[in-house]
Amino acid sequence: MALNGNPFIITQNGQASMVIESFEQFQEKQALIATLKIIALGEKDRLQGKGILAADARAQLLAARLSRQ
Repeated sequence: MALNGNPFIITQNGQASMVIESFEQFQEKQALIATLKIIALGEKDRLQGKGILAADARAQLLAARLSRQ
């Protein structure tokens, strides 16, 4: 694991039963899962017509920024 970065797979009766990985690998995997969940939620909203056009979003952000000045 520390030498080559690969996780260890522990078997029981010839079947994979546990994986040991580095903390860095675990964190990267968790970040990827979180990103994929956000993308899936965005896609769900898009399909339900809840999204807005990028140009409209930029206009809203600009208006909010100008109102704070």
